[in-house]
Amino acid sequence: MPIVASAPNTCPVKLENLTNLLVRDLPSYTNRFIQQRRSRTDQVYSSIVTASMPEFKPIETISHEYPPHFPQAAPTQVFISTLERQYTGLQSTQLQQFHWLFITKTRMGWRLVNIYSRTSGSPSSNTLITPSIESSKTVVGEAIRLWLNDCHLGKVRE
Repeated sequence: MPIVASAPNTCPVKLENLTNLLVRDLPSYTNRFIQQRRSRTDQVYSSIVTASMPEFKPIETISHEYPPHFPQAAPTQVFISTLERQYTGLQSTQLQQFHWLFITKTRMGWRLVNIYSRTSGSPSSNTLITPSIESSKTVVGEAIRLWLNDCHLGKVRE
């Protein structure tokens, strides 16, 4: 039986470096998922224009009733936003999405634990259209998961 060597982990060790590369590549990764899932008959379709620089200030919890059992293994919170352009016929609308990523470093590289997202109207609007939803299975969540895997396999250039 042949011995298969695992790919070296070439992802940045520092979270800030990792997420800076992630937001750089996120629009292209997400847009590829959108194109793969899109049907020619879709009346509405979208593309991600840009992603914001990451923020690392954790969401404050109101209750400390249930502290984590293993605080050293707790996932790290990262906040990013994306600007999406949605097309309907000949018209386009811009939407801003807010994403709270929870990622952790494992022996198999960085992994997305889960992601919560909200959508607002145009970037100049302060109105949130949707409540926070768990969005790991959306195109953005899938794109992040794929990017982290590609990073671990050495497919992401710095």
